[in-house]
Amino acid sequence: MNPASRLSAPRAWLSAFRRALRYLRPHRFPLIIGLTMALGVSVFYTFSISSVIPLLKVMFTDHETLADWVHRAQAEQRLGIVIPTDVPNDLAGLSIDYVRPGTPAATVFTNEDRIVAIGDESPGSFEILARIARATGNELTGVRVVGRDGSERVLSLPLAEPAWHAPLLRSAVGLLPAGRDADARLYQLGYVMGLLVVVSLLGGLCRFANEGLVHYAVQRSIHDLRSSLADRVLRLPMWWHSGQSQGDTLGRFATDIAKVEVGLSTLFGKVIAEPLKAVGVLALTLAIDWRLLLVALVGLPIGAIVIRTFGRMVKRAQKRASASWGRLLDHLGERLDGIRVVKAYGMEAPEAQRFRREDDNLTRAQTHIELVDAATNPALEFLAMCAVSLFVLYGGTRVFAGDLEPHLFFAAVVCLAGMMDPVRKLGNVNNRLQAADVSAGRLFELLDLREEEHAQVRAPATEAAPPPPLALREAVEFDHVSFAYPGNPRRLVLREVCARVERGQVAAVVGPNGSGKTSLMSLLLRFYEPTSGCIRIDGRDIASLPLASLRGGIGLVTQDSVVFTDTLRANLAYGAQDVSEERIARAIATAHIEDFVRALRSTTDGVEATGLDAMVSARSLSGGQRQRIALARAILRDPPILVLDEATSQVDTESETRIQEALDDVVQGRTVFIIAHRYSTIARAGVILVLDEGRLVAMGRHDELLERSPFYAALCRTQFAHAH
Repeated sequence: MNPASRLSAPRAWLSAFRRALRYLRPHRFPLIIGLTMALGVSVFYTFSISSVIPLLKVMFTDHETLADWVHRAQAEQRLGIVIPTDVPNDLAGLSIDYVRPGTPAATVFTNEDRIVAIGDESPGSFEILARIARATGNELTGVRVVGRDGSERVLSLPLAEPAWHAPLLRSAVGLLPAGRDADARLYQLGYVMGLLVVVSLLGGLCRFANEGLVHYAVQRSIHDLRSSLADRVLRLPMWWHSGQSQGDTLGRFATDIAKVEVGLSTLFGKVIAEPLKAVGVLALTLAIDWRLLLVALVGLPIGAIVIRTFGRMVKRAQKRASASWGRLLDHLGERLDGIRVVKAYGMEAPEAQRFRREDDNLTRAQTHIELVDAATNPALEFLAMCAVSLFVLYGGTRVFAGDLEPHLFFAAVVCLAGMMDPVRKLGNVNNRLQAADVSAGRLFELLDLREEEHAQVRAPATEAAPPPPLALREAVEFDHVSFAYPGNPRRLVLREVCARVERGQVAAVVGPNGSGKTSLMSLLLRFYEPTSGCIRIDGRDIASLPLASLRGGIGLVTQDSVVFTDTLRANLAYGAQDVSEERIARAIATAHIEDFVRALRSTTDGVEATGLDAMVSARSLSGGQRQRIALARAILRDPPILVLDEATSQVDTESETRIQEALDDVVQGRTVFIIAHRYSTIARAGVILVLDEGRLVAMGRHDELLERSPFYAALCRTQFAHAH
């Protein structure tokens, strides 16, 4: 299956994005610590929300303190009864409003009973509640109860086990200032607000650690992914580079990696932290009243359907946007590379219009994504408002019926708001993950491609030493070589080429445009593999040679000489190992660029550099300068084979003469292939290979071919007559 069809085929949910998670494995320790800090964020967020309950109790009750409220709540839980809320301390005893059926207390109490004493003491209603809450064991003896008919009895009260957090709550409220007057309440309020400030500080520290460590791990993983992608692209075979749009490749590095980064940050940021916050507040709501919680969650199934539907829409739009980005970058890159032609032919306006049309496609796709994103939160907020309305109506009904304390209902409303905030932030998470999945799929499309084979016959696994450098001792042979480019396998550009070039010979490869000259040299460098036949060096098929050994023994100078944005020294030593200053100086002299090197100046970030340390680029050099740098680079490697695509085509006549003289010394003991366009080149060649429509039609010296090859003679009259 080809990559395009593999990308469009149905896949498991977020399958490509899940593959990207493996790049987080080397950075799992900071990630784990960061995710652990998310638990702290959740805990302190829940604490900050839960502080609303004591705040309401302190501010909006007339008689009960926080301690009294805690004692009453725990006594109600242990006895299974309902006691009047926020009533003054009653010295006559504790009135029981309602006895819940089915509880142990239902066997000893009736509604409107009053507990008047415990043992021989009648301490008042608040102290009775405190003693019931603090009681150990499952029974409280010696309790004197007065019924509503005035009858009196002494009971042993059955008590339920206290909640696990009951002692903690009592200890916490025990730290607050005692008293029920205004000053004491103000002090209590100050304690609550101080605790809230501390909780906020600790929560902020946990959030910083959570987000900082997660983003650190994500950035390191994206660095690894980006480096792996670059390494794989550079190692892909030439046939892939020949057919691949450069803009599409750059788009994957720019936009698709950015989408995956957003997806990873979202997954380990929002998807982990926000649900933990929601779960903490949900647990608090559950502790207040589980029935209120059920009503609040009624809209979740519909919300899940909305999120899934919007996520699919974003995924489809992201596929269109990613493809459009690639086409746009490719179009712009081509026009900028050919800006001289664009301006010379007055095509600025038409090219801008073509860019605008492709940009319209991208804008439509991006706008579609943004509109879906914009619709997601309002849709979820509408569903949340529906759930809140049901929640308030249900809670209000219970408050009016006296079944729920008003301050607990208000606290539940605050908890609902605290739970809805994380849920709202999760609204567009699926959209982000779906977009990241599309982009991850495009990245793994490249990562899954097989890199260039280094040799069809591999060395044994036990051999760990690097391959020896190529040494040409006899000849280079082309044995019935035929070749068709992978993009058009039916059209052979080389047909049954047979030739032998001896060691030390200078071989000129000539022929009309499209005759296969460059293709033949590309096969020698194994940029492509022959469709049939083989190329041998010293009798050994080059397909069995390690690529590093083969290409390390061939120096290449192309007609469109490449200079990278780097120092001149780095450009000259490109691909060479352990280069001495003496070798660099010798290569510079051979290529006749001494004057150019001495005059070279550059300033980078305010630092001036000269000579070999100066920065150069293709934009800062002339064509002739670039070509002579490329020639010096090839000479510096000291290879046994040189491939020159008319290395003197962009230099003046004087420099050409000097370079040709230097090459006479350089080629000693080397085999040189020159794709020739000048008479001066073919006149110096020891052997000439004449190609026509992919066939080798003649081979020999210049004077021999003029006599016995009419095609070559005609080629000399037409192609070389004006190229002296």
